[in-house]
Amino acid sequence: MDDLRQRHGRNREEAVTQPAETMTGPSVSIIVCAYNAEKDIPETLDSLIAQSYEALEILVVDDASTDATPEIVRDYARRDARVRIVIHPENRGLAHGRKTGVAEASHELLTFIDADDIAMPGMIERLVEALLADDTRLGVSAYRVYFDDTRDLGVQKVGPTTRDDYMRLYDGQKLVFLSYPNLVRKTDVLAVGGYRVDVMPNDNGIRYEDFCEDLDMWCRMSDLSADGRYFITLKEPLSRYRKPAGSMSTKNVRIMQDKMRWIKDCLRHRRAGKPERSFADFLASRTAWERFSDRRANAAAGFYKNAGFAYASRNYPGLAWYLLLTGLTSPKLVRQKAATQRANR
Repeated sequence: MDDLRQRHGRNREEAVTQPAETMTGPSVSIIVCAYNAEKDIPETLDSLIAQSYEALEILVVDDASTDATPEIVRDYARRDARVRIVIHPENRGLAHGRKTGVAEASHELLTFIDADDIAMPGMIERLVEALLADDTRLGVSAYRVYFDDTRDLGVQKVGPTTRDDYMRLYDGQKLVFLSYPNLVRKTDVLAVGGYRVDVMPNDNGIRYEDFCEDLDMWCRMSDLSADGRYFITLKEPLSRYRKPAGSMSTKNVRIMQDKMRWIKDCLRHRRAGKPERSFADFLASRTAWERFSDRRANAAAGFYKNAGFAYASRNYPGLAWYLLLTGLTSPKLVRQKAATQRANR
C-alpha cells in the first residue's frame, strides 16, 4: 500500500478526514462503476468521502479491472467503513455495472458517479434536500462542469428545471434527458425493470446496452409520472465531469442515435398500452425513407458534436464550420438546440 500512496501522490490519512460540519438524514448509496480507473479514482473517492452529507455508502462496482483499481478501493475501504467494493469476475460493461450497483446497494436512495468524475462538497446534501422537498419528485438531477486535463470547458445544462418543463416532456411523449449526478429511489428503479442488459446480442462485440443506458432508464421511470410525479434539475453545478481528449470522437454517433430512436419507440408503445419492440425488430422495421432520414440526422448529430469539441478547444473557425454543416444537414436540430440553450439560461 505504500507503493499505492506514492503512486498517487496524496496523503491517504488526509483524504478520509471527515468535514467538521456534517448533515445526516436518509442514507444514500453512491454507485461508482469503475474499469481500469487507477489514475483518477482516488480523486473521485476523496470527493465522496469529503461530502458534507454523512449518511453514505460508497459502493464501487469494479468491472474486472486489470490495473490497481481494486487494490486502491480496498485501501480506502480499510480506512472508511462507508466504502465497499463488488468485483465482476469478468468484464461485462457499464449497463451490467449499474445493474449490479442497484442490486447491491444497501439504501433506498441511489445516485451514480463515474470513476473519473469529482463530486462537489455539497452534492449529496443538495440532492437529498431537493428530493425530500416535494414528495411528488421522482428524481433530482443537477448541472455539472465538464473539464479536460488542462482546464474547465463549460457547464453542461441538461434537464427540465421546473415541474411544468418536465410535464411538457411527459405529455408530449418526449425523451427525458437528465444528467449526473441524479438522485432516485431504488424502489422506482426496480419498478421499471432496472437497467437493461443484453439489448441486442451480436457477433461484432458491440454492447448496445451500454449506449444511452441511462436515458433508457429515465424514460422508463417517466412512465411513473401518470400520477403527477416528476423529475427536476437543479440549475447549479454539483459535480465535475471529466472529458479527456481521447473521448472526443463521433465514431459511436450512429449507434447512439439508433438507440435513442428505439427508446422513443418503446416509450410510445408503452404509453399506448402496446408491447415494446425489440431493438433488432425496430431496426428491421425502418423503411428506406426512414433509413435515409436516419443517416442525415446521424450526420447532423456528428457535426453538432464536433462543433462542441471545437468550442471546447477554442477553435472558433471550426465551430462556425460545424454549425454551418449542422444547419445545412438538419435545420430542425439547430432549432432544438437553440431552444434548449435559451430555456437553460
